[in-house]
Amino acid sequence: MSGARRDDQVLSRWVCFEMSGQVYGLPISAVQEVLADTCIEPVPGTTLLVLGVINLRGSVVTVVDLRRHFGFEPEADAQTRIIVVDHGSESLGLCVDRVADVRKLSDGAIKPAPATGGGQAEAGIRGMVSRSGELLTLLDPARLLADLPLLA
Repeated sequence: MSGARRDDQVLSRWVCFEMSGQVYGLPISAVQEVLADTCIEPVPGTTLLVLGVINLRGSVVTVVDLRRHFGFEPEADAQTRIIVVDHGSESLGLCVDRVADVRKLSDGAIKPAPATGGGQAEAGIRGMVSRSGELLTLLDPARLLADLPLLA
């Protein structure tokens, strides 16, 4: 059995970011790029979740305030970043407080999120990792953005 590979040894890479003092991760395979200092143009008739749109090399990308989506108060500063992710056939920008780093995680270290009655599957939480006293919440972008109301 020396050739067999255990599931807990399979590594995946995650783009980690912070919001309201908490650390989250998105699978690197879903992230196109991270942007700073981008001019966001407001769009009338959208919900409060939508900050507006950006021009990304000729493509119009909708930018969503992930803080509001998670129920945090809106906030922006010099470290605010937009993480551009694949969302079906288009790209979507997620505005976050700060991008921290890219981490390699063992699939065996990912634990299911505890039941809180909030419907983690609907909220897009794939699982959690506890490392060095830090709790990292891993997100599934497809589920996270599935029913996102973009129009008012």
